[in-house]
Amino acid sequence: MTSTMEMMPEKPPRKDSDIPIIGTLVLTVTVFFKALRRNKVGMVGFIGLVFFALMSLLGPGLVPFDDDVKLDQIGAPPGSQVKILVQSANVDRFRTLDDLQGQTVGLIDRSGGESLVEEYFAGFPEDNPPFEVETTRFSSGRGIPEAIEGLANGEVDALIIWSDNITDYITSNRDLAQGDQFSDLVVSGSLGKRYLLGTDTQGRDIFSHIVNGGSSLIFVALLAGFFSTAVAVLLGSMAALVGGIPDRLLVSAANFVLTIPQFPVLVVLALLIGSQLNNPFLLAGLIAALSWPVLMRAVRAQVLSLREREFVEAAQALGLGMPHIILREILPNMMSFVAINFIFAVTSAMYQQIGLIFLGMAPINDYTWGVMLFFGRTRGTLFSPDSMSMVLSPVIAIALFQVCMVLFARSLEEMFDPRLRSS
Repeated sequence: MTSTMEMMPEKPPRKDSDIPIIGTLVLTVTVFFKALRRNKVGMVGFIGLVFFALMSLLGPGLVPFDDDVKLDQIGAPPGSQVKILVQSANVDRFRTLDDLQGQTVGLIDRSGGESLVEEYFAGFPEDNPPFEVETTRFSSGRGIPEAIEGLANGEVDALIIWSDNITDYITSNRDLAQGDQFSDLVVSGSLGKRYLLGTDTQGRDIFSHIVNGGSSLIFVALLAGFFSTAVAVLLGSMAALVGGIPDRLLVSAANFVLTIPQFPVLVVLALLIGSQLNNPFLLAGLIAALSWPVLMRAVRAQVLSLREREFVEAAQALGLGMPHIILREILPNMMSFVAINFIFAVTSAMYQQIGLIFLGMAPINDYTWGVMLFFGRTRGTLFSPDSMSMVLSPVIAIALFQVCMVLFARSLEEMFDPRLRSS
């Protein structure tokens, strides 16, 4: 009688393709983080990149873009805030908007105070506002002293206005008559949020621009880095594997592109294309079109070495085709080299993109870090100490992103090359 064990079919041997993809991915991620944990510099770079990714994806939802022009808050220094100005006798009475109920409050039109009062009024019936408002026109700045005079003369009980402007105007007034008239006015309270990085040339919150201005810039840089890396890997692998005339033609083309001054040609092409550069894919493709030759020559040298390996010769003997050899045999064995060069391609693409925007050669309809630099240059903020944050903030943000990219790339080099690891 045949035993049960003999009747059961034999279990086929397990193949590598039977290993779950998810399990392989989890294992790869685990090994990656273990290696990254040993490299403190690389961990700093990785954490920085995660921060920038979260800021680009989630930041716009948490910190909305401030596009509200506030004429009395132009070029405010970091940490500034809207204040309540009153006569000294009322300094203890009027400190908040709730304290002003039943009073007459002065405002400047198109100001931060006006928007704060509108939000406050939303919680009351339209026919029963908490206090009466007297609005003065900004009139190219001439409305500010007019509104202050109204407060000094008792026409309003309090004035909601930008603190830095009124402080300077009251304490440093060269008009002796006005100085005496305003000597009894003091700041009693603060309203609204503080502007952590100050305001720009239109009185808008610079911090909101930093949070919202990196996503499109980083996206185009990643696209350009991907395009240039993909072209370099494809052409370099084909040149090395095919050889002969195609190899000489591709190498000659790469050498020719290398002789071209990259950024000046990029500027000329951007001028010729014009407004069509609003398309991020076109802008990324334009940057990538001039950025592939260096990596292409390096990839060609790598593949010339790899094609002598047994597994490549076996794939060629089996007639598996060029796409299979490049994607399944060659690319996995130089993935670390490609990944590191991709990171450096992204950093280079970001600098080139910012250079185009800074010179006004790329569209400025999307308010990015580069556009902040452009407006900082064209609107004279470089000559105003209070407005320097409009230029320094995007410069620091760009520099930190680039530093994180470079630190992470260096850590990848140490992970993949044991000779670079410190003992």
